[in-house]
Amino acid sequence: MSGLWNQVAVTRAGAAVLLVIALGVAWTSRDEGVPERPAQLPALPRPAPIDEVWPEAVSVVPAERKDGTWLWPVGALDSDHLLLRTHERRTEFIGFNTRTKKQRVMARAPKWAACGGCFEVQKTAVGTSHVAFFVKGYAPGASTGGQRHYELWAMPRTGGPMRMVVRLPPNVPAEDAYVHGFQIAGEHAVWWGYDGAVWRVPLSGGEPEQVLPGRRLRVSSWPWAYDESERTVVNLDTGQETEVTEIDDLQRRLACGPAWCVGEDRQELWKVTQATVLRLDGSDRTTVPGDALLMRPLIRDRLALLGVPTIVGVSAADGDDFIPQTWGSGGLGHVTQVYDRCTRRTALLGSHALTRATMPWGEIKIGTWPQDGPLVFWRTTRNRLVVADLARVGVSNCPA
Repeated sequence: MSGLWNQVAVTRAGAAVLLVIALGVAWTSRDEGVPERPAQLPALPRPAPIDEVWPEAVSVVPAERKDGTWLWPVGALDSDHLLLRTHERRTEFIGFNTRTKKQRVMARAPKWAACGGCFEVQKTAVGTSHVAFFVKGYAPGASTGGQRHYELWAMPRTGGPMRMVVRLPPNVPAEDAYVHGFQIAGEHAVWWGYDGAVWRVPLSGGEPEQVLPGRRLRVSSWPWAYDESERTVVNLDTGQETEVTEIDDLQRRLACGPAWCVGEDRQELWKVTQATVLRLDGSDRTTVPGDALLMRPLIRDRLALLGVPTIVGVSAADGDDFIPQTWGSGGLGHVTQVYDRCTRRTALLGSHALTRATMPWGEIKIGTWPQDGPLVFWRTTRNRLVVADLARVGVSNCPA
């Protein structure tokens, strides 16, 4: 279990070093030199914690049961209830009341799942009436040296027996490291990989099918996807495509949803990192302190998940205490920020107070990512998880 939390850290500081090297090459070839570090660096914005900016989106849940079993936040069921799952051989899904702190077992894996390696829950999706999840394992009774396979399972959102929907053919990938996004869309489970392929299968059972095979798509949230090579936003339900224009300066790093994009051009040495939020036609540009390392499109075409502001070329390792030292496993790291383009408010996710040496499990984790926004969480003490439901951030009226 500890391997899931204690992953090999890939620091954003390291990414910054690579960026500086790349920038240095660019400046050397174009300007025959790298700008000298100024005596006075620019002021660095410090976003307030999300529980101060949007307290209605934040809950605190236990990280462990009394018997030491880990609890893993999965998704939001309603404004007062979260779905958790146990991290043990025979998985249980638990409803947690954030007001009363009471727990209720909603579903339990079949008895044979306790054999070890037979039933490993991977990605999970929460829909309006069902919870779906991928299972990796061996067939019941098979030796641990047998062939691994993947299955799609489902259960009622209100609780009840788990059932297998379909065993996936070997040519349909669903391993945890492959699945970039997983949602329930109507009566279908849909998922997409880091390779740009999109898959769909009915929750009633049936053959999985690839959506728009041959295209490399970055899905923002079903049914919207961005085709970087074609520079179009695609509706995967209707096939309608909209051209993305006036974005040449951001084409190197760009992620788009139905109407809005977030991108990042070449960062300037000794300047605060910046991301750009803009419409598909390049209009209504707003520059936000931070970076687009996450390469995630706006949530609900409104919220941007960005790296915290830093200064290009400077890190805490250089002895500059005011520069936040960030670290992570290549995902959200232990600190990131969420920006609301409508109110222009920004909030910090995670905590700068965490250190890798004393809190190796403090990285921000992502639960389900439904159409309204993901559930993210991080551990602050041994038995305390802070959970932020981004579906509850930025719900006021906002121009499209």
